[in-house]
Amino acid sequence: MAAPTGRDLRDARVAHVLARAVREGEVDAVDALRILRHELRRRNTNSTPRIKLRSVGAQASIDKYAPQRPPRNDSDDALHADHVYPVRAELLHSVDTVDGWVTELARLRMVVCVTAVENYALERVEALGTIGPEKYALAGITFTTPPGW
Repeated sequence: MAAPTGRDLRDARVAHVLARAVREGEVDAVDALRILRHELRRRNTNSTPRIKLRSVGAQASIDKYAPQRPPRNDSDDALHADHVYPVRAELLHSVDTVDGWVTELARLRMVVCVTAVENYALERVEALGTIGPEKYALAGITFTTPPGW
């Protein structure tokens, strides 16, 4: 793993404080998770076409609309940054060091560029309990390059 950036360390410190506050009963887990998810999503705002790991469908959408950007919303061709792993409440109880959060947040920041249609398929698979790299095969998603999980 590459050395964490200053931003990575700041994010890890915030996650560490939120997790500690949850464990000590000062903050509800739902609120801590909302904050963490928001920050993870914010890192990918307007950057989906630059995500290196992408589905064949996302690449087709990028190619179809080039040199413009694919539609942003209300289209099956819209691009989404799908997080490979979800932020779950148990992390707030099991990760209890800043270094642990640096590692965990790096894992949680792993994203794949997919189309809206593929994102809906992934949501259905996740609702059935499959997360992580396995969910892509179950949703019928193929990649432009091997992901190398």
